[in-house]
Amino acid sequence: MSTENRSELIADLMKAMRDQAGRGLMLHGAIAERFGLNFTDLKCLDLARHEEELTAGRLATATGLSTSAVTAVLDRLERRGFIERRRSTTDRRKVVVVATGRHDAEMQEVFAGFGRTVLDVLDDYDDERLAFLLEVTHRLTRAVHEATEELTDSRKA
Repeated sequence: MSTENRSELIADLMKAMRDQAGRGLMLHGAIAERFGLNFTDLKCLDLARHEEELTAGRLATATGLSTSAVTAVLDRLERRGFIERRRSTTDRRKVVVVATGRHDAEMQEVFAGFGRTVLDVLDDYDDERLAFLLEVTHRLTRAVHEATEELTDSRKA
């Protein structure tokens, strides 16, 4: 492959990834709205589902939100029954955020249709290509995480 073709392919790939990321944000925004939440609430709920001993401070660090913004998010999620605040089992001084699971079945139903579409697309690829896509996705996710930390750290400086 010539350098010119490679440059064009990379530019096209970067454009496609930006488009896919933007459309993913729109999908998650629409799903959040269906549950009376906003995009940030939904993403914080995802963290509460998957991270043990999640504290408000950890949530602020992970999202780049201020502590007051995190408090507002947690208040909204708690009012809607998505999370509870509980004392940590390992350190009674800490309050942790725990997903209640009360709306999980409804959310799974909303995500299921798109999940089937994703599986249909992935079924077109062999295991070697899927492993490659997984590696690329992990590397890009780490890069996004690091870029987010840099941006939020520079805001605080």
